[in-house]
Amino acid sequence: MEKAVITIVGSDRTGILAAASAVVAKANGNVLNVDMNVNNDIFSMVMITDVTKLNVSITKLQNEVSASVPDMVVHVMHENIFNAMHTI
Repeated sequence: MEKAVITIVGSDRTGILAAASAVVAKANGNVLNVDMNVNNDIFSMVMITDVTKLNVSITKLQNEVSASVPDMVVHVMHENIFNAMHTI
C-alpha cells in the first residue's frame, strides 16, 4: 500500500475536512486516518491516505486539495519522502 500525508492549517471554518476528503475520494484515494484540532480558531489536520490507486499525480492532488480549501496552507507528501525526511 502506498500512502500520502496531507496537512492542512489555517483559520477554522465549516467544511474543511469534508472538502479535502471529497477531493481525495474523487482522485480514487482512501482516507485511512485523520487527526485534527481547532485551537483559538486555528484549524490543523493531518490526514493519512492510501494513494495506491490514485488517478492523479501527488502534485495534482495537492493543487486540487488547495483549491478546495482556499486560504489554507496545504501540503501533500508521499510517505517515502515523509519517511526519508524523518530518518536522519
